[in-house]
Amino acid sequence: MHRPETANTVVHIAIDAPDALTLPVLVEVPEEGPPSVSLSVAKFARYLQREGMRSYETLRKYVVAIGKLKDYYTLVRGGEAVPSGELGSLIEDFLHAYDHGSVLGWTDATQNEYVLCRTAVLEYVKFVMDVGSATWPANEVRFVEACRLSWRTAKHAEQSLLFHTKKRLRKKTGGRKKNSTGLRQYKPFPAKYLDALLEETKNPRDRLLFSTLAFGGRRVSEVLHAYTHDVVASNEALHYRLAHPRKSLIEWRTLAGASVRGTRAEYLKSQFGMLPRTEHGALPSKLGWKGIKFDDEAAQTSETYFIRNADKELVALHRKYLHEVRQRVPRRHHPYYWVGEDGEPLTQKAVEGQFLLARKRVEERFGIDLSGYGLHSLRHYFGFYCVDVLRADLLMIQKWMGHTHVSSTAIYAHISPETARDELRKAEKRKGSPAKEPHPPSAIERHGSTAIGVVDTKRLTRKTA
Repeated sequence: MHRPETANTVVHIAIDAPDALTLPVLVEVPEEGPPSVSLSVAKFARYLQREGMRSYETLRKYVVAIGKLKDYYTLVRGGEAVPSGELGSLIEDFLHAYDHGSVLGWTDATQNEYVLCRTAVLEYVKFVMDVGSATWPANEVRFVEACRLSWRTAKHAEQSLLFHTKKRLRKKTGGRKKNSTGLRQYKPFPAKYLDALLEETKNPRDRLLFSTLAFGGRRVSEVLHAYTHDVVASNEALHYRLAHPRKSLIEWRTLAGASVRGTRAEYLKSQFGMLPRTEHGALPSKLGWKGIKFDDEAAQTSETYFIRNADKELVALHRKYLHEVRQRVPRRHHPYYWVGEDGEPLTQKAVEGQFLLARKRVEERFGIDLSGYGLHSLRHYFGFYCVDVLRADLLMIQKWMGHTHVSSTAIYAHISPETARDELRKAEKRKGSPAKEPHPPSAIERHGSTAIGVVDTKRLTRKTA
């Protein structure tokens, strides 16, 4: 077995920059000597970060991909300076090895993993080709030069950045095939235990948050991005506004009293010296943001639509949170509505921890196992409630849940075996007694099929409690 000469790992370092808090870097740990940070990879990652071209998580994956390329060059190709003709296939050979998991104990790459790795490597090679050799330390010069030679001599490199894929797509098999992973299961939190979960959540903040997720149907990351003035009680109803953490428009007044209108990113920077939480890198305060369909596309804002009259019921809990819970924690200089015990913006990890504690108390109370239900199952509860109880139109559910595509909403309308059996029994009872007027089966009414035309749900499924 070949003994590795180096071990590459990704770490996150703090940087003092107005547009970033941390940066993913590649640390090379040789068998002998001290570890060192790859300067070329660090400069590449910082360039993408500064230009805002990639999210932080994508940057981390890019650094991992380049680390694999370095491992391949060092451990498989020997890390030697060889004639350019022999290095011409370095990039293509690496991509093939990564694709099929043929070296260094790698496993077969999925379609998404392969595409991301290929993009990362090719963008990195283009970057180092545009920068002079004198920039790199002595221990990186050979690797960078190998990448340059490989790029220049590869047959398809001049034609397209996608040369490796194009060559594969000409196969009769129709290109790469995704690994078979089975159908995805969507599990709503069991309705009969939801009220018990809220009862077992003693902290008003967490109870309000879980209620907002379950009865408002939004993702936890969307909810945690809210500012204090996004959540208001008006006419004895709770109004919860969602906004893009960076691009949403907002108006504010400066210390001089001037009225300013700009994006939330500009607001955070000018008023609080902060970055949006989507740009907190590897810090605990980091939050994601999945694209949603906004009610107001220009302002990039949406309302939260509550079921079970929750907008009325949650007003008292909202006021209790503001006037009791928040009054006990230290005041910090930030605009966020949800805060932790230290007064800082509440982290998603903390929310998940409180959910697990509440779920455990429900399990002990009823002697059941709810280990398969996570925090996101509260959002699924909302979707299935809209279908199974309200029998709402799919287009309306799409709006309420903020799905960009109706195909994402269609998962909640997939006809379960129980529903199919019920409809078959009803059809048997109607046999011999024709309806007075044409009327669609209740399953179609229930799942909104006629409202959106044909929806391919062949590969969609859901799991109910």
